[in-house]
Amino acid sequence: MNKRIIFTLLKKELTDIFRDTKTIIIMVIVPLILYPLVFLGSLLLTSSLMKESTVKTYNVAIVSTTAETTQNIRSLLDKALVKHEYHFHVEEINSSENYERYIRDEKYDVVIVPETNESEYPDITIYSLTSSNKSSTARSMVDIVFTDYSDEIIEERLKEAFSDYETLKEDPFKIEKVDYSSKEETTGMLIGYIMPFMMIISVLMGAFTVAIDISVGEKERGTLETLITLPISNTQMMISKFLAVTIFALFSVAINILSFALMGIFVFNSMAFASTFVGDFKFTQFIPSILIMAVLLVLFTMFVSSVCLCVDFMAKSVKEANNLTTPLMLILMTGAGMSVLPGVKLNFGLALVPILNVSLLIKELFMLNFNLPLVITVFAATIIHTTVAIYIMTRVFSSENILFGEGLRSVRIFEKRANMKKGQIPGVGDIIMVFALMFLISNFAGGFVVLKFGFIGYAFSQLIIFIVPVAYAWYMRAEMKNVFSLEIPGIKEMVGVLFFVSGSYIFNTVLVSVLYNAFPVIARDNDMLSGVVSSAGFVPALLVIGLMPAIAEEAAFRGFLYGTLKNKKLPIFATMVITALVFAAYHMNLLQFIYVTLMGLLMSYMIYNSKSIFVTAFFHLLNNSFSVCLEYHKEWFKGITLLNKSKFEIKEIIIYAIIGIALVAIGFFISDNKIGIFSKLTKKNQSQAR
Repeated sequence: MNKRIIFTLLKKELTDIFRDTKTIIIMVIVPLILYPLVFLGSLLLTSSLMKESTVKTYNVAIVSTTAETTQNIRSLLDKALVKHEYHFHVEEINSSENYERYIRDEKYDVVIVPETNESEYPDITIYSLTSSNKSSTARSMVDIVFTDYSDEIIEERLKEAFSDYETLKEDPFKIEKVDYSSKEETTGMLIGYIMPFMMIISVLMGAFTVAIDISVGEKERGTLETLITLPISNTQMMISKFLAVTIFALFSVAINILSFALMGIFVFNSMAFASTFVGDFKFTQFIPSILIMAVLLVLFTMFVSSVCLCVDFMAKSVKEANNLTTPLMLILMTGAGMSVLPGVKLNFGLALVPILNVSLLIKELFMLNFNLPLVITVFAATIIHTTVAIYIMTRVFSSENILFGEGLRSVRIFEKRANMKKGQIPGVGDIIMVFALMFLISNFAGGFVVLKFGFIGYAFSQLIIFIVPVAYAWYMRAEMKNVFSLEIPGIKEMVGVLFFVSGSYIFNTVLVSVLYNAFPVIARDNDMLSGVVSSAGFVPALLVIGLMPAIAEEAAFRGFLYGTLKNKKLPIFATMVITALVFAAYHMNLLQFIYVTLMGLLMSYMIYNSKSIFVTAFFHLLNNSFSVCLEYHKEWFKGITLLNKSKFEIKEIIIYAIIGIALVAIGFFISDNKIGIFSKLTKKNQSQAR
């Protein structure tokens, strides 16, 4: 690949970007000037309003009952000036039904009506208008005054009732508070709640605007077709655009960091305790956090840039690109915002979730929590996400059908069903829409049902996973038999499943044991799931964990996803890998991600070879059902050493791994239609049929 050509194209893209005055104003001037002004203006305004609320004079009316009561209330309000710095202008009025009119006309902010009773003290009614800020504030102040007065009366009563009241009032024990957090950790916690969201928003703002302009913008201006006719490869052009978006997004991040730093320094130096605080505060402790965050942001920016370009290249116009990227931006912002929710903490499951893992890791870094396995996991996951996104972007840019075709207008859900042709094949846009709906509904609605009804929530999630892709395919009048691979399998494929499932189960059992012992922390999520399964009951668990995923997940992954990709101009190996990775990522568990990816590749081969989803559904059913049986009836498998050990010696690992691979190989040679032991018989039958 000619680096000189790429550099020349990159220079051209960056020149076009920085030549746009509007872009420079939005990405440079606004963060450097407007953001600090807005923040400081809000800070000063809030401070001013708080100060004004205490020095402002509030008009209070007291309805006359007895001279003693009125004087007592007036005296309480006067004392509030010394005790709370509340300013009241008090007037006496006669009893009236027009209290509301007085308050709405702003003659009085509150009206106090004392009502005599059999007690020594009158009951108090306070009339106000909470929709008015001044009246609401006045009522809160008056309420505090009367609460203090009530507490004083109660204390006097207790003193009269108990001669040793002061002794009884003493604290029965002392509480001493020791905080092990350093000033760096406390400050890092505050920064950690602000920094991730700001960083991710900076990346999004920098990437989205530029990506639209140099992709669909050029397409709309008609210059993209001209560029493609030049003596340069599509890959070189795509790389130059990708690097341009990435560089500008990083530039946006740098500008926002500078703005944030200047604003932080100003606010910090304005604090009254700054002179004593700075002496003990060691900024050098944050240098590792900043360096790790910088590298992570580069990877994350590459991921966001490739996603933006991928979506924008599919759009037909700038307007359509804006419509598509707006919900995408909201999804990314939601991922960033979830990091500040109470109880959301980085673990090996969340370390695999795009956006959220980056946001949570940045927060942990500034809290000076350096968990090396988690850091490595987040980096590895981000690299994988970025690699997959870049690969998809490359395929999109290399396909003229996508680049200059209908784009994401091919999302059929927005069309009337009556206008659709029968026997359609879903497009890339349909995959994005289906899986976005599937994940959002199953995660949010399913999560609610799990909290409300327990184990039934998992069944509900599986039901959603099945309904969304099937209903979508039905709505768009897709060729169901082709998309969902509804061929009747042969006997050899079903026999092969028995060897595949037994071999993969043996291999995965050893693999999981090795991972458990090498990284015991990553087993926690898997143990939690086992606890949920074991509390459900054998038959419900067999139905929900064994049968339902064999139907629902196969319909979604080996059905809609694989069935769509296999009809596109993608290499079959790429189709199998993408299907396996998406299937593994769906489980959101690092331990499962590793071996589910291997299972996903095996199942992708099985459906490719058999052209039948019933084969993979049978495999899925046997695999999950066996796990449920092992969870509930371990006594059935007492004599099997493999299933009753949690740790294996190296010799055992090698032996069991060889056995597992051998069984999978036998399944391969039984079922494979090209080189398997029945391949000649299959070809002979096919030739006779012709």
